[in-house]
Amino acid sequence: MLAGTSKHHAGLIYSLFYSGQFILLGVQLPFFAGWLALKGFSASEIGLLTGVALVARLVFGPLVAYWADHQNDERLALRIVSLLFAIGAAGLIFASGKVAIAAATLVVLWTFGLLIPLSDTAVLRADRNGWLHYGQTRAAGSFAFLLTTVVAGAVLTSLGVGASVWMMAGAASFAFLAALFLPHGVGGRGGVRPVSWREAPRLLASPVFLAVLISSGLTQGAHAVYYAFSYLRWEEIGYSNQVIGFLWATGVVAEIVLLTRARGLAKRFSPAMLLAIGGGVAAVRWTLTALEPALWILFLIQITHALTYAATYLASIEFLDRAVPVRLINTAMTLGSTVGVGAITGVVTIFAGFIWNEYGAAPSYLLMAAMGACAFVVALVVAKIWDGGRVIE
Repeated sequence: MLAGTSKHHAGLIYSLFYSGQFILLGVQLPFFAGWLALKGFSASEIGLLTGVALVARLVFGPLVAYWADHQNDERLALRIVSLLFAIGAAGLIFASGKVAIAAATLVVLWTFGLLIPLSDTAVLRADRNGWLHYGQTRAAGSFAFLLTTVVAGAVLTSLGVGASVWMMAGAASFAFLAALFLPHGVGGRGGVRPVSWREAPRLLASPVFLAVLISSGLTQGAHAVYYAFSYLRWEEIGYSNQVIGFLWATGVVAEIVLLTRARGLAKRFSPAMLLAIGGGVAAVRWTLTALEPALWILFLIQITHALTYAATYLASIEFLDRAVPVRLINTAMTLGSTVGVGAITGVVTIFAGFIWNEYGAAPSYLLMAAMGACAFVVALVVAKIWDGGRVIE
């Protein structure tokens, strides 16, 4: 056991670290588009900002992951990126003019996109090293997101959407403070040598790895319209910030339930099967959302977030754990987050923003449904060509 570190301590600090990240996300996803609209940004401009940040993850994410993998202290990258995360969020408060706001927004979205795979890698390693329970620790972030969507909905209904950036800045600062207290060693490589430049491209040369990347990327990318623009439409329909917060919270409750049962589900269902479930349900979910059903039906639809998001996420994690050597996990997770989810979501968000402006919400959601259907087909291909073993040694 590491000196001064206990399993309870490691799990608690990483849970708090996740919580800071996801508290910001709990404000940003449902309400930040409303704040940007208040500052004069159109739907296409909001989509462009979101897309550019995600594409930036594609360009720089693997480089950051490679650098992080070569550090003796796994906390260094988490602390540096967390600091930039907090600076960007604080910048939203003081930025004046669309250019400054856009710059701060890009910093926040880009650094958050880096933090998640870096955090996931450290926590997954800590789980494998016996220091914590991955699903429960990750679920703490989801629980923080859940509480935030409810509380933020009530607060912003009272104070207005302008208060959202103050909440985001506070959350990012909390995440940075938590990073300063992360225990050393529990999420380290355990003596395994880091990846070299020569090895990393071998992942992308694997047909199975690419197929999983595409399937998970399409399903997660199919959330693009929901993440970037749902607030705009739901506010237009007449839903209050509090109702919108509860809609988001419903999906996250379902997500938490699934994540807390991650180990059992991973034993029952193969990663390919989980990918297929996520893609198939996404096709149904976004088709129904495009029809703009009654509010009570929309709440029921939100429950499927457990499958479109959490099941797909779990499938990716389990696939990497089974198919990729430990030394390549950080790089593989970042490739999944950037090349897969980041690139696909980035391009789709930009494209969907223009569709939303020209044709409205329904065609945008139907595009998401088509992506889910494609993800389902690719997942079936994964099931056919992958034998469950390593795709690279």
